[in-house]
Amino acid sequence: MKINTTNIFGIKNNVLKEVVNCLISTLLTMGLVLLVRYANIPNPNLILFTVIVVITVMFGFIAGIIPTISMIIYSLRFFSTNNDFVTFTSQNATKVVVSVITGVLCYAFTGFINLLYERSVSKLTKDKEKLENISRTDSLTKAKNRYSLRNDFPGFVNQEIHLLVFDVDDFKKINDEYGHPFGDSVLKDVSRLTKEIFSDNNVYRFGGDEFVVIKKELSLNEFKQLIEKLQQEVNKITYENKDITIRLSIGYTYGIASSELELRNMIKYADALMYKVKASSKNNYYGHKFGLGI
Repeated sequence: MKINTTNIFGIKNNVLKEVVNCLISTLLTMGLVLLVRYANIPNPNLILFTVIVVITVMFGFIAGIIPTISMIIYSLRFFSTNNDFVTFTSQNATKVVVSVITGVLCYAFTGFINLLYERSVSKLTKDKEKLENISRTDSLTKAKNRYSLRNDFPGFVNQEIHLLVFDVDDFKKINDEYGHPFGDSVLKDVSRLTKEIFSDNNVYRFGGDEFVVIKKELSLNEFKQLIEKLQQEVNKITYENKDITIRLSIGYTYGIASSELELRNMIKYADALMYKVKASSKNNYYGHKFGLGI
């Protein structure tokens, strides 16, 4: 079983984590060396080999060096004449060589298995994060999608929020006149500017050419300034050989949603305010506090 010191001790720094692993390895190794020494265990190397395997599997290559070196030193002592570390009978010299080779092989093999395990876990984690990111992100505009919005709902409940809904004016006409690939380019440009102004984490593609933006921790005046900036920047978008100005109709509201259901109602409310803009002038924004009526 792989032990993760990040989970146990909250250590995220890799160097510090390796130091902690080595300290744990040293304590475990010293404890078992003392055990085989003073308990007069007949074949102590079997236990020391097990220590190498267990520690290397649990803590990796670096920490596994400690029990491996300890096993080699203990073997030199255990098999040497009068425990002098340097004088050996022919038979014991062979035992030392076999012990060293076995210990090193245990270390190398289990360390390699541990390395493969870590790489596999790392790859699986990255793949999982990639899949989660794909599932939460609109493939065309790279803004968050409706699934992501639903998952983010709890973070907006019981918070003072400012919320807007907008779409691109006459987007169907743009698609019909210039083609869907060009329409896709418009959506990507609008999404990019919206994320630059309101930040990536606050922008959601709600469907078609419609987007939702939810912001916390700002005043109404600041929110309106961002809305005006969005419209101005979008109006400045130009395309080669195309006489077209991209315009947005925006409805906004603000307040505190006491539940996810009420947050959904805020989105519907801002959406209705947006259609009020579309029914009048377009290329404008309109809104007020949630619940004041339309």
